[in-house]
Amino acid sequence: MTSPIQQECTSTKFREIGHDNCGSVRAAEGSTIAMKREDGCKWRSLLNDYNMHRLVLKTALQERLSVCAPRWPKFIKNDDQNWWDMNLARFRTGYTACNVLCSERIPPLPQDVRDRLIDRYCPPASIATIKAEESNRDCLVRPYLGRRKFQIEARTAPILHRFSMRNYPLHLNKAEDLQLPILEYAHAMAETLAMMHWVANIDANDIEFVLGAVPTQKEIAHNVYSHEIFGIHALWVLDFDCCKPLTMDDAGIEQAAEAFMRNDPYFPRPTINEQSPDNTLWIEFRDRYLECSHEPVTGFGGNFLSLPEKFIERVVEKIHERHQRAHRESLLAVEV
Repeated sequence: MTSPIQQECTSTKFREIGHDNCGSVRAAEGSTIAMKREDGCKWRSLLNDYNMHRLVLKTALQERLSVCAPRWPKFIKNDDQNWWDMNLARFRTGYTACNVLCSERIPPLPQDVRDRLIDRYCPPASIATIKAEESNRDCLVRPYLGRRKFQIEARTAPILHRFSMRNYPLHLNKAEDLQLPILEYAHAMAETLAMMHWVANIDANDIEFVLGAVPTQKEIAHNVYSHEIFGIHALWVLDFDCCKPLTMDDAGIEQAAEAFMRNDPYFPRPTINEQSPDNTLWIEFRDRYLECSHEPVTGFGGNFLSLPEKFIERVVEKIHERHQRAHRESLLAVEV
Protein backbone atom coordinates (compact mmCIF):
# COMPACT_ATOMS: atom_id res chain seq x y z
CA MET A 1 0.00 0.00 0.00
CA THR A 2 1.42 3.37 -0.99
CA SER A 3 1.71 6.17 1.55
CA PRO A 4 0.14 9.62 1.06
CA ILE A 5 3.67 10.95 0.42
CA GLN A 6 4.20 8.49 -2.43
CA GLN A 7 0.82 9.37 -3.89
CA GLU A 8 1.80 13.05 -4.08
CA CYS A 9 3.83 12.84 -7.30
CA THR A 10 1.72 14.82 -9.78
CA SER A 11 2.31 17.89 -11.91
CA THR A 12 0.38 20.24 -9.59
CA LYS A 13 2.49 23.26 -8.58
CA PHE A 14 3.44 23.84 -4.96
CA ARG A 15 2.56 27.15 -3.32
CA GLU A 16 3.94 28.61 -0.12
CA ILE A 17 1.68 28.07 2.89
CA GLY A 18 4.05 29.23 5.61
CA HIS A 19 7.60 29.97 6.66
CA ASP A 20 9.70 29.50 9.78
CA ASN A 21 13.35 29.79 10.77
CA CYS A 22 14.10 26.34 9.38
CA GLY A 23 12.68 27.05 5.94
CA SER A 24 9.69 27.69 3.70
CA VAL A 25 6.66 25.39 3.80
CA ARG A 26 4.82 24.47 0.61
CA ALA A 27 1.92 22.30 -0.49
CA ALA A 28 -0.04 21.49 -3.61
CA GLU A 29 -3.61 22.81 -3.80
CA GLY A 30 -5.93 20.48 -1.91
CA SER A 31 -3.07 18.21 -0.81
CA THR A 32 -2.81 16.50 2.57
CA ILE A 33 1.01 16.78 2.47
CA ALA A 34 3.19 19.75 3.44
CA MET A 35 6.87 20.11 2.53
CA LYS A 36 9.35 22.12 4.57
CA ARG A 37 12.47 23.09 2.59
CA GLU A 38 15.79 23.51 4.40
CA ASP A 39 16.29 27.02 3.03
CA GLY A 40 16.13 29.01 6.29
CA CYS A 41 18.72 29.63 9.01
CA LYS A 42 21.84 27.56 8.38
CA TRP A 43 22.10 26.45 12.02
CA ARG A 44 18.63 24.83 11.91
CA SER A 45 18.52 21.13 11.01
CA LEU A 46 15.67 19.47 9.14
CA LEU A 47 17.22 16.09 9.88
CA ASN A 48 16.90 16.78 13.60
CA ASP A 49 13.35 18.01 12.96
CA TYR A 50 12.58 14.71 11.24
CA ASN A 51 14.11 12.53 13.95
CA MET A 52 12.38 14.42 16.76
CA HIS A 53 9.12 14.52 14.79
CA ARG A 54 9.12 10.72 14.50
CA LEU A 55 9.78 10.39 18.23
CA VAL A 56 6.98 12.81 19.17
CA LEU A 57 4.53 11.15 16.75
CA LYS A 58 5.33 7.72 18.19
CA THR A 59 4.78 9.07 21.70
CA ALA A 60 1.53 10.83 20.76
CA LEU A 61 0.07 7.68 19.24
CA GLN A 62 1.36 5.38 21.97
CA GLU A 63 0.10 7.58 24.82
CA ARG A 64 -3.09 8.65 22.99
CA LEU A 65 -2.35 12.32 23.57
CA SER A 66 -5.14 14.87 23.22
CA VAL A 67 -3.08 16.82 20.68
CA CYS A 68 -2.51 15.83 17.07
CA ALA A 69 0.99 15.46 15.63
CA PRO A 70 1.34 15.51 11.82
CA ARG A 71 1.63 11.97 10.43
CA TRP A 72 3.76 10.45 7.68
CA PRO A 73 7.10 12.25 8.30
CA LYS A 74 9.58 11.53 5.51
CA PHE A 75 13.02 13.05 4.99
CA ILE A 76 13.99 13.79 1.38
CA LYS A 77 17.71 14.40 0.83
CA ASN A 78 19.01 17.00 -1.59
CA ASP A 79 20.62 14.22 -3.64
CA ASP A 80 17.48 12.06 -3.94
CA GLN A 81 17.56 12.16 -7.75
CA ASN A 82 14.30 10.29 -8.31
CA TRP A 83 12.26 12.55 -6.02
CA TRP A 84 13.73 15.78 -7.36
CA ASP A 85 13.34 14.67 -10.99
CA MET A 86 9.62 14.27 -10.32
CA ASN A 87 9.10 17.33 -8.13
CA LEU A 88 11.64 20.13 -8.75
CA ALA A 89 9.54 21.67 -11.54
CA ARG A 90 6.62 21.92 -9.11
CA PHE A 91 8.51 24.46 -7.00
CA ARG A 92 8.93 28.12 -7.93
CA THR A 93 11.26 28.86 -10.84
CA GLY A 94 14.85 29.20 -9.69
CA TYR A 95 14.56 26.79 -6.77
CA THR A 96 17.26 24.15 -6.44
CA ALA A 97 17.29 20.78 -4.70
CA CYS A 98 17.74 20.84 -0.92
CA ASN A 99 16.76 18.71 2.05
CA VAL A 100 12.98 18.53 2.50
CA LEU A 101 10.79 17.28 5.34
CA CYS A 102 7.43 15.97 4.16
CA SER A 103 4.57 15.27 6.55
CA GLU A 104 0.83 15.58 6.95
CA ARG A 105 -0.40 19.11 6.32
CA ILE A 106 -2.26 20.55 9.30
CA PRO A 107 -5.69 21.32 7.81
CA PRO A 108 -6.35 25.08 7.97
CA LEU A 109 -9.40 26.49 9.67
CA PRO A 110 -12.21 26.96 7.11
CA GLN A 111 -13.33 30.22 5.54
CA ASP A 112 -16.31 30.79 7.82
CA VAL A 113 -14.04 30.59 10.88
CA ARG A 114 -11.41 32.98 9.56
CA ASP A 115 -14.11 35.39 8.35
CA ARG A 116 -15.60 35.52 11.85
CA LEU A 117 -12.16 36.20 13.35
CA ILE A 118 -11.40 38.88 10.77
CA ASP A 119 -14.77 40.55 11.40
CA ARG A 120 -14.07 40.55 15.12
CA TYR A 121 -10.42 41.62 15.28
CA CYS A 122 -9.29 43.18 12.01
CA PRO A 123 -9.35 47.00 11.65
CA PRO A 124 -12.63 47.74 9.79
CA ALA A 125 -10.94 49.53 6.89
CA SER A 126 -8.90 46.40 6.09
CA ILE A 127 -11.55 43.69 6.47
CA ALA A 128 -12.42 43.30 2.77
CA THR A 129 -8.75 43.30 1.74
CA ILE A 130 -7.72 40.75 4.37
CA LYS A 131 -10.61 38.43 3.50
CA ALA A 132 -9.60 38.49 -0.17
CA GLU A 133 -5.91 37.71 0.40
CA GLU A 134 -4.99 34.24 -0.80
CA SER A 135 -2.42 33.71 1.96
CA ASN A 136 -5.15 33.93 4.60
CA ARG A 137 -6.62 30.67 3.33
CA ASP A 138 -3.75 29.02 5.23
CA CYS A 139 -5.34 29.93 8.54
CA LEU A 140 -3.90 28.42 11.71
CA VAL A 141 -4.19 30.03 15.15
CA ARG A 142 -1.49 30.06 17.82
CA PRO A 143 -3.09 29.85 21.30
CA TYR A 144 -0.84 31.90 23.61
CA LEU A 145 -2.17 30.86 27.02
CA GLY A 146 0.84 32.35 28.80
CA ARG A 147 0.46 35.97 27.73
CA ARG A 148 -2.13 38.72 27.54
CA LYS A 149 -1.89 41.52 25.01
CA PHE A 150 -4.06 44.61 24.99
CA GLN A 151 -1.94 47.59 23.98
CA ILE A 152 -2.06 48.02 20.20
CA GLU A 153 -4.82 45.59 19.40
CA ALA A 154 -7.79 47.95 19.46
CA ARG A 155 -9.51 47.88 16.07
CA THR A 156 -9.03 51.65 15.78
CA ALA A 157 -5.29 51.56 16.57
CA PRO A 158 -2.62 52.11 13.89
CA ILE A 159 -1.62 48.90 12.11
CA LEU A 160 1.95 48.36 13.28
CA HIS A 161 2.02 44.75 12.08
CA ARG A 162 0.13 43.56 9.04
CA PHE A 163 -2.97 41.60 9.99
CA SER A 164 -2.63 37.99 8.85
CA MET A 165 -4.51 34.78 9.54
CA ARG A 166 -1.40 32.66 9.00
CA ASN A 167 -0.27 31.61 12.48
CA TYR A 168 -2.60 34.20 13.98
CA PRO A 169 -1.49 34.96 17.57
CA LEU A 170 -4.45 34.49 19.91
CA HIS A 171 -3.45 35.75 23.35
CA LEU A 172 -5.18 34.72 26.54
CA ASN A 173 -7.41 37.80 26.72
CA LYS A 174 -8.79 37.07 23.23
CA ALA A 175 -9.24 33.39 24.06
CA GLU A 176 -11.32 34.50 27.05
CA ASP A 177 -13.24 36.98 24.88
CA LEU A 178 -14.13 34.15 22.49
CA GLN A 179 -14.96 31.79 25.38
CA LEU A 180 -12.69 29.11 23.97
CA PRO A 181 -12.10 25.90 26.00
CA ILE A 182 -8.92 27.34 27.53
CA LEU A 183 -8.74 24.86 30.40
CA GLU A 184 -8.97 21.91 28.00
CA TYR A 185 -6.20 23.37 25.84
CA ALA A 186 -4.04 23.91 28.94
CA HIS A 187 -4.55 20.33 30.09
CA ALA A 188 -3.68 19.01 26.60
CA MET A 189 -0.50 21.11 26.50
CA ALA A 190 0.50 19.91 29.99
CA GLU A 191 -0.05 16.30 28.98
CA THR A 192 2.02 16.81 25.82
CA LEU A 193 4.90 18.46 27.67
CA ALA A 194 4.96 15.71 30.31
CA MET A 195 5.08 12.98 27.66
CA MET A 196 7.81 14.79 25.70
CA HIS A 197 9.90 15.11 28.86
CA TRP A 198 9.43 11.69 30.45
CA VAL A 199 8.46 9.33 27.61
CA ALA A 200 10.23 10.81 24.56
CA ASN A 201 12.96 12.27 26.84
CA ILE A 202 13.35 15.52 24.88
CA ASP A 203 13.32 19.12 26.10
CA ALA A 204 10.42 20.40 23.90
CA ASN A 205 12.51 23.43 22.93
CA ASP A 206 10.76 25.82 20.52
CA ILE A 207 7.80 23.56 19.77
CA GLU A 208 4.60 25.17 18.57
CA PHE A 209 0.90 24.57 19.11
CA VAL A 210 -1.79 25.64 16.67
CA LEU A 211 -5.54 25.36 16.41
CA GLY A 212 -6.48 23.87 13.05
CA ALA A 213 -9.13 21.70 11.48
CA VAL A 214 -9.39 18.02 12.43
CA PRO A 215 -7.29 15.36 10.66
CA THR A 216 -8.63 13.75 7.51
CA GLN A 217 -9.08 10.54 9.51
CA LYS A 218 -11.03 11.88 12.48
CA GLU A 219 -10.57 8.70 14.50
CA ILE A 220 -6.87 9.52 15.05
CA ALA A 221 -7.80 12.78 16.79
CA HIS A 222 -8.23 11.66 20.37
CA ASN A 223 -9.76 14.97 21.36
CA VAL A 224 -11.61 17.44 19.17
CA TYR A 225 -13.25 20.64 20.30
CA SER A 226 -16.57 22.19 19.32
CA HIS A 227 -16.99 25.95 19.50
CA GLU A 228 -19.47 28.50 18.19
CA ILE A 229 -16.83 30.50 16.28
CA PHE A 230 -14.08 27.92 15.66
CA GLY A 231 -16.43 25.05 14.86
CA ILE A 232 -15.03 21.51 15.15
CA HIS A 233 -11.27 21.86 15.54
CA ALA A 234 -8.17 20.22 17.00
CA LEU A 235 -5.00 21.27 18.83
CA TRP A 236 -1.83 20.36 16.93
CA VAL A 237 1.84 20.26 17.98
CA LEU A 238 4.60 20.87 15.44
CA ASP A 239 8.13 22.13 14.69
CA PHE A 240 10.67 19.98 16.51
CA ASP A 241 13.94 21.09 14.89
CA CYS A 242 15.26 22.73 18.08
CA CYS A 243 14.39 19.83 20.40
CA LYS A 244 17.28 18.05 22.07
CA PRO A 245 17.61 14.86 24.16
CA LEU A 246 16.97 15.35 27.86
CA THR A 247 19.15 13.80 30.57
CA MET A 248 17.37 12.51 33.67
CA ASP A 249 19.25 14.69 36.17
CA ASP A 250 19.53 18.28 37.42
CA ALA A 251 21.25 19.36 34.20
CA GLY A 252 18.27 18.04 32.26
CA ILE A 253 15.87 19.91 34.54
CA GLU A 254 17.73 23.16 33.89
CA GLN A 255 17.70 22.46 30.15
CA ALA A 256 13.94 21.78 30.16
CA ALA A 257 13.21 24.89 32.24
CA GLU A 258 15.32 27.05 29.92
CA ALA A 259 13.43 25.65 26.93
CA PHE A 260 10.10 26.42 28.63
CA MET A 261 11.10 30.02 29.25
CA ARG A 262 12.52 30.57 25.75
CA ASN A 263 9.49 29.23 23.96
CA ASP A 264 6.65 31.38 22.67
CA PRO A 265 4.03 31.68 25.44
CA TYR A 266 1.80 28.74 24.53
CA PHE A 267 1.97 27.24 28.02
CA PRO A 268 0.32 29.00 30.98
CA ARG A 269 2.90 30.59 33.26
CA PRO A 270 3.10 31.26 36.99
CA THR A 271 2.53 34.85 38.06
CA ILE A 272 3.86 36.92 40.92
CA ASN A 273 0.29 37.58 42.08
CA GLU A 274 -0.83 34.14 43.19
CA GLN A 275 -4.47 35.27 43.34
CA SER A 276 -4.68 36.23 39.66
CA PRO A 277 -6.80 34.20 37.19
CA ASP A 278 -3.63 33.60 35.14
CA ASN A 279 -2.02 31.89 38.13
CA THR A 280 -5.14 29.75 38.55
CA LEU A 281 -4.68 28.57 34.96
CA TRP A 282 -1.00 27.90 35.69
CA ILE A 283 -1.99 25.74 38.70
CA GLU A 284 -4.31 23.70 36.48
CA PHE A 285 -1.49 23.28 33.96
CA ARG A 286 1.03 22.42 36.70
CA ASP A 287 -1.20 19.84 38.37
CA ARG A 288 -2.03 18.13 35.08
CA TYR A 289 1.67 18.07 34.12
CA LEU A 290 2.61 16.44 37.43
CA GLU A 291 -0.25 13.95 37.20
CA CYS A 292 0.76 12.87 33.68
CA SER A 293 4.45 12.70 34.67
CA HIS A 294 3.94 10.35 37.60
CA GLU A 295 3.55 7.05 35.75
CA PRO A 296 6.50 7.39 33.33
CA VAL A 297 8.99 8.58 35.97
CA THR A 298 7.86 5.83 38.34
CA GLY A 299 9.13 3.40 35.73
CA PHE A 300 12.61 4.94 35.99
CA GLY A 301 12.91 4.13 39.70
CA GLY A 302 12.92 6.04 42.98
CA ASN A 303 15.80 8.38 42.16
CA PHE A 304 13.79 10.02 39.37
CA LEU A 305 10.42 10.56 41.09
CA SER A 306 11.24 14.14 42.07
CA LEU A 307 12.28 15.31 38.58
CA PRO A 308 8.86 16.63 37.41
CA GLU A 309 8.43 18.66 40.62
CA LYS A 310 11.99 19.98 40.28
CA PHE A 311 11.14 21.13 36.75
CA ILE A 312 8.05 22.99 37.97
CA GLU A 313 10.00 24.57 40.85
CA ARG A 314 12.73 25.73 38.47
CA VAL A 315 10.19 27.34 36.13
CA VAL A 316 8.66 29.25 39.06
CA GLU A 317 12.14 30.35 40.18
CA LYS A 318 12.95 31.60 36.70
CA ILE A 319 9.71 33.60 36.54
CA HIS A 320 10.59 35.27 39.86
CA GLU A 321 14.17 35.89 38.70
CA ARG A 322 12.88 37.52 35.53
CA HIS A 323 10.48 39.71 37.52
CA GLN A 324 13.21 40.80 39.93
CA ARG A 325 15.56 41.59 37.05
CA ALA A 326 12.88 43.69 35.33
CA HIS A 327 12.18 45.51 38.61
CA ARG A 328 15.87 46.36 39.07
CA GLU A 329 16.12 47.59 35.49
CA SER A 330 13.08 49.83 35.93
CA LEU A 331 14.60 51.37 39.07
CA LEU A 332 17.86 52.04 37.23
CA ALA A 333 15.93 53.67 34.39
CA VAL A 334 14.19 56.01 36.85
CA GLU A 335 17.54 56.97 38.41
CA VAL A 336 18.98 57.83 34.99
